[in-house]
Amino acid sequence: MTRSRTRPGAYGELYARIRWARKVLPPLVGGIVVALEWWLHLLPPDPWLFYLQIVFYGVVGPLVIWLTLDWVSEEVRERAEAEAKLLEANQRLRALREVLSRSLATENLEEVIRGVVNALADVLEADASLELEGYHWSTPSFYTRRGLPVQRLELVRSGGRLELILPDGESDAEFLDLLAAEVDSLLEAAKARTRDFLTLFEVDEAMGAEANLEKLLAGLLSKIIDWAGAKGGVVYLLDADGILHPWAEVHLPEARHSFAPSGRWEEAKRAPTFVEPNLLAIPLYDKDPVGVLVLRGNARHLKEEMPFLRLLARQVALAVRNAQAYLRAEELAINEERNRIAREIHDGIAQALAFMALKLDLATRLLDRDPGRAKQEIGQVKETLRGQIREVRRSIFALRPIDLERYGLVQSIERYARAFAEQVGLGIGLELADDVKLTPASEVVLFRVLQEALNNVAKHARAGGVRVRLKALGEKGARLEICDDGVGFDPDQPLSAGLGGFGMAQMRERVEARGGRFEVRSTPGEGTCVDAELPY
Repeated sequence: MTRSRTRPGAYGELYARIRWARKVLPPLVGGIVVALEWWLHLLPPDPWLFYLQIVFYGVVGPLVIWLTLDWVSEEVRERAEAEAKLLEANQRLRALREVLSRSLATENLEEVIRGVVNALADVLEADASLELEGYHWSTPSFYTRRGLPVQRLELVRSGGRLELILPDGESDAEFLDLLAAEVDSLLEAAKARTRDFLTLFEVDEAMGAEANLEKLLAGLLSKIIDWAGAKGGVVYLLDADGILHPWAEVHLPEARHSFAPSGRWEEAKRAPTFVEPNLLAIPLYDKDPVGVLVLRGNARHLKEEMPFLRLLARQVALAVRNAQAYLRAEELAINEERNRIAREIHDGIAQALAFMALKLDLATRLLDRDPGRAKQEIGQVKETLRGQIREVRRSIFALRPIDLERYGLVQSIERYARAFAEQVGLGIGLELADDVKLTPASEVVLFRVLQEALNNVAKHARAGGVRVRLKALGEKGARLEICDDGVGFDPDQPLSAGLGGFGMAQMRERVEARGGRFEVRSTPGEGTCVDAELPY
């Protein structure tokens, strides 16, 4: 920091005044001497004139020179003191900047504020108090030294307020101004970085909490517009034919139409491009083009925020890919569920109906010649029919949707497990934690695991009871365990689809697709446990 920036024109002003004195004083003194000598020459001879000349030349001349040199030396002294103070202030600010910079390494704004206050205390040996956006931090002895002068500094850019009690109550307006500007700049940078981290966190949270692609994009677009200070925006996605379709729009109604990209829009699929003076298009790119993120706002500001906007665009592209993959997985799961139901009908109800038809035909032929045998065959048909009615009811119950949004995961598991156990005649034991935290998508996966596991118990385990346990893992997620006391099986032997092997594979795929862990433990004659763990 140069002197000219801290005291503009200070030394230039001193030099100008000395040059003025150098130009004016010699002619002035010479003029006075000439005028005095001319006046003395016109006077009649007198012995006192000699003494007057001695007094003038011996006293007045040196006095003028002394006053001039004293004035110059005083000015130089004041400038030297100002320079020394300025140098000291710069050194203190430089040391303070180094300490403050270390406080910016933290990601938490509260920690930054605390670091700033501690840095002021260490470098300036001052007590300090700092308020910013609801956060407040002060040195321990700040409020016990209220008797000393308190310097109050408003931090205009960051919107904070800094109060200082300097050693011995010292005060330097220029230093305090420099200090306020330095702290203000650092806090503004910390706020901007904290805002970036918060935006990334919110985007990441939104990506995991919403499975509906349209709602997901609308939420992400709103967060990006708020962060960028834009006036509006739209997210276009490319279809298989290369057409851009609007999927989410905020305050940009003229963008609600599909079109084939050309010109600058074609460029925007590969690199950020201003398709209009204040309309920035950023590609959504994940190996291949996914679509385009469009923001309307101040072009200069959008250019300044371009690096972070590109990072957010990559997050949006990733969210689109994940959502599309999830939709494809859901479609596959629906098709697989249809195939499973078709197999169950074919292998279960259809064969049972054919069996009953044969038995009834046999009973009809035996009715005249062997009524007792015919009655026995009809009894078997009735028993088979009752079993199939129970099986149909169980299948219908398993397919009935449960409103997770209305009841929540814990209550939905309790309601479903008790109703299912009552339907199939099982004893049920429940141990459900109340503090389970999962995203909505993960809750759906865990609930599907419960449905499939209970379905396998009813169909294959020949169990008398089942225990369902839901345990919270804090910030790590939750674990669901379903254990029965049935016949069990050998885990080393592969299961066929008819014995629940297909359902087990489907459960494992769903859980592992969400980053979870799936395990089946079983011993012949000792029952089976299904264990699914999902992260938050």
